[in-house]
Amino acid sequence: MEENKTPRLLISFVVDNSCTVSAERLQAVNEAFAAFAAGAGAGVEWELISFDGFQSAVLKGFEQGELAPIAPERFPLLGRATMTAVDRLSARIEALKAAGQGTHRPWLFLLSDGFTVDSLEEVAARLDGMERAGALLYLPFKLSHRLATDRMQSLDRNKHMIEIKENGLESFFAFVSRMIEQRASLPADVGVKFAKTDFEGWAEL
Repeated sequence: MEENKTPRLLISFVVDNSCTVSAERLQAVNEAFAAFAAGAGAGVEWELISFDGFQSAVLKGFEQGELAPIAPERFPLLGRATMTAVDRLSARIEALKAAGQGTHRPWLFLLSDGFTVDSLEEVAARLDGMERAGALLYLPFKLSHRLATDRMQSLDRNKHMIEIKENGLESFFAFVSRMIEQRASLPADVGVKFAKTDFEGWAEL
């Protein structure tokens, strides 16, 4: 039987579920992810990385439950969760390659209110290097107007984080879905494009 050579698209979402995200906002995130999971088509593999105390929690298609808030004394680690996402993307690429299956450049979306107790410098350097090498599309978003920590504010200055407006989560996933549709219609060696107008109405650039 001939192997399927159509490249797969791998997507990782890293979501800040610390107490800096309000219960209402987190519930809206859960609902938006559930709707996205229900409509995700073939040819796309995605997973969600969040916090679970000292460990990173992996949710695939919400079979393992929804995002739950983590109290600050349980040390949510945004940098570790982001590193976990990159490691898992890299491992999946290697597994598909070994199986004779190609992949597109993977995507990583970060959604955060800015809580972290670990160092983000190493994470930022790794993501920056992968972007420059064309090995990753990384788009960071913030869930509130003001990020909670100095470190996240510093990261925002280095890699601008797009603010998702109060009622903009559904439109965020519509934006992701449009990118997926665009990816499916392009040659394998051509990257997706987006413009400022794609964020109108639901995000602040």
